[in-house]
Amino acid sequence: MSMLNELRPQDESRDLSLKGRIKELIPQKGDSKKEIFRKIVFIMAVCAFIWCVVDAIEFNSRSDLEATKNELSDLFHGVTTQPPENTQNPDTPENPDNTQNPDTPNNPDNQEQPSKYPSGMLSQFEPLYDLNQEIIGWLTIPGLEDANGELYIDYPVMQTTNNDFYIDHDFFKNEEKSGALFIDFRHKVTGVGTGAQNTVVYGHNMAAGTYFSHLNDYKKRPSFVSEHRIINYTTLYEEKEYIIFGCFLVGIYEEQDNLPLFKYHLAFDFEDISEFDYWYKNVLFRSYYITDIDCNMNDEYITLSTCSNELSDLRWVVVGRRVREGEDTSVYKYYSNPDARKPEVFYTFYNVTIPRASRIMNATNPKSNERK
Repeated sequence: MSMLNELRPQDESRDLSLKGRIKELIPQKGDSKKEIFRKIVFIMAVCAFIWCVVDAIEFNSRSDLEATKNELSDLFHGVTTQPPENTQNPDTPENPDNTQNPDTPNNPDNQEQPSKYPSGMLSQFEPLYDLNQEIIGWLTIPGLEDANGELYIDYPVMQTTNNDFYIDHDFFKNEEKSGALFIDFRHKVTGVGTGAQNTVVYGHNMAAGTYFSHLNDYKKRPSFVSEHRIINYTTLYEEKEYIIFGCFLVGIYEEQDNLPLFKYHLAFDFEDISEFDYWYKNVLFRSYYITDIDCNMNDEYITLSTCSNELSDLRWVVVGRRVREGEDTSVYKYYSNPDARKPEVFYTFYNVTIPRASRIMNATNPKSNERK
């Protein structure tokens, strides 16, 4: 290195300060065309290097997420019974008494030991429940898959004592910015027919294409919704199938719209027809699509919520009604809704005229203020 320094021509006029170094790298007024070209090539090379590093990090992160997703999926779907390596169940002791063989001397009366699983839990959840007892269900969207036939949305659904933990913790309770899918903590699912009438499921819209990022695909066109109209949500206790009837964009702050804030995420149970009508009409009023699927307050619903791509602090929401017994879900049609109502900030940002709102939608839900 010293030899190179000795052979290099010495330029005593060279500014070796930080400011001088920066001037050598960034095009300046008075630079020759050759010098400007050299600096631009250098900047492009640095940007390309940074992009490659970031892409490599994201690729590794995406690969890790996909590997974990596939391992958990294999457990749930019965492809394998082996849990992922280096994962211990933080909720149960290493040697629970109820795992003893009832025929051993420790149980001379051959009495059946109480199960370590909740009564009525589906057996396919057992290997996942052994890993984390806060699992409450499994969510898939059939047909929404990549070129290899792998489902984009095929994840466990969690529930704990708040709506904060699984925002940045994964299935194994490790800190992870991608978090996990989870349902609102306020309605516990303890058996068949329990929980909320409208189950709200949250998930991140990850740039890597994981979790709920592909919910944004439902913005494409009616035919896409038609081809991917079914949501399968299996709780610990029962398998459920829902048909999508609404997809909409909504804000989360009052100042984002000139209409009262639609608190879709707080609509769990409908106490009377007026409360249901307010929620249902708001979903249709905002939905990107019109469909002939009928709904009533006696049905069960599922609401999938994620961040939207257009602007910060907007949510993209997909809503489904539980399929009724004997119902043929293939008969329904979907059409574009030219009057789909978006938040005011959307129209302002894209310099589009804000449509007039119907008087029905201007009315505030009389019971919404009771919810916090």
